[in-house]
Amino acid sequence: MYRAGSDRSARRGFHTTNVDRASQDFYDVLGVKKDASQSEIKKAYYQLAKKYHPDANKAADAKDKFVKIQEAYDTLSDENKRRSYDQFGTADPTGGGMGGGEGFSGFGNMEDILSQMFGGGFSGMGGSARGGGGGGGFVSVGEDVEASVTISFMEAVKGTKTSVTITPVVKCQPCSGQGTKKGARRDKCKTCRGTGRAMFQMGGFHVQQPCPECGGEGSTINPKDRCSSCGGNGRVRERKTIPVDIPAGCDNGMRVKLQGLGDAPIEGAGPSGDLYIRVRVTPSKLFRRKGADLYYDLNLPFTTAILGGTVRVPTVDGDVEVKIRSGTQPGDELRLRSKGAQRINSSSRGDQYLSLNVKLPKSLTPTQRSLIEQFETDVQGKPRPSASEQQSSASAKENDAPDSSESSKDGSSDKPSGGGFFSRIKKDFEHFKGGNDK
Repeated sequence: MYRAGSDRSARRGFHTTNVDRASQDFYDVLGVKKDASQSEIKKAYYQLAKKYHPDANKAADAKDKFVKIQEAYDTLSDENKRRSYDQFGTADPTGGGMGGGEGFSGFGNMEDILSQMFGGGFSGMGGSARGGGGGGGFVSVGEDVEASVTISFMEAVKGTKTSVTITPVVKCQPCSGQGTKKGARRDKCKTCRGTGRAMFQMGGFHVQQPCPECGGEGSTINPKDRCSSCGGNGRVRERKTIPVDIPAGCDNGMRVKLQGLGDAPIEGAGPSGDLYIRVRVTPSKLFRRKGADLYYDLNLPFTTAILGGTVRVPTVDGDVEVKIRSGTQPGDELRLRSKGAQRINSSSRGDQYLSLNVKLPKSLTPTQRSLIEQFETDVQGKPRPSASEQQSSASAKENDAPDSSESSKDGSSDKPSGGGFFSRIKKDFEHFKGGNDK
């Protein structure tokens, strides 16, 4: 709990001069611009107050920063004070500072915001943190726990049931989380008188923090009365096997949340954290996946691509027959509607796409070659030369080729791709042109 200090404390330690204000600009303290709206100022204050609150931040300078943050917000959240601060560099142009009975006029706003952040822990001073009772007890929440499971591709698509083993923090059963032996009792802390909170003065007001003697529990345990199972902590780690339902359509890297199955709070009777299960999916040897859509490479014989026909294709629901149209080209794609994976939180499914690869034979039998040549003859309009004819033609070309030495002598050479061939064509063209001129 935070409250304004006495008049003496205010006059002695919280009087603020113009020089002090100028050394720490309130807008810089909150990290906002000078034309920031009230909602922006409140949002910035909310984040900084939560970050630097002494009960949440144990850094040595957290308390001082929190005081400056609160002072800046108290001034900038009040339009009259803000107007005076912008004009004179102080909310009190008379130089009186913020001492006296004024204190924090915006203190009610601070309590509202801190109550939202810390579960009402600033409405009073009573209550023990361990018992969770009293108007001023903090609402403790346990930490989240994360684990992982590995499932197959088909289990991810169809959904499955599995389990995971964890060791969360739980209340000690023998002592019911109290940390004492059976029949023994906890003693009220003499330092905080059972409140679990200690007060200290900072600047012009009082600040409440967990009691350093009992750690905020409000009570202590005689060493001889400590529970042997938990050593007086009231909490232990317990090995548990948790069943997990993996929904259909789950993909690699997704997380499944199981509420309330994480660690119990170290102190108090607040709710446990959550358990997050990260799912790892082993790749499929048949399918590729993009979201809810699946992809499959279908190898087609070239005859099926040319003539058409039907082929059997695997899907996650079993094999299906797919009709291939005649004249299918390599790289064409077919879509099988609603044959993909189920979409999360939906009854609809993705599609399966077939990428068609036309496979050509690497060798042919004489009969197959003859049939292919007949097809070529029909397409080209002329028969393909036989193997013996092709060999004879190649030999004739070799015999007709001039000797390389003679060619070099007269400067002419019939190279397959060179100046000699094109030179002959040019000469023939010029000869033909000259004859016409005559």
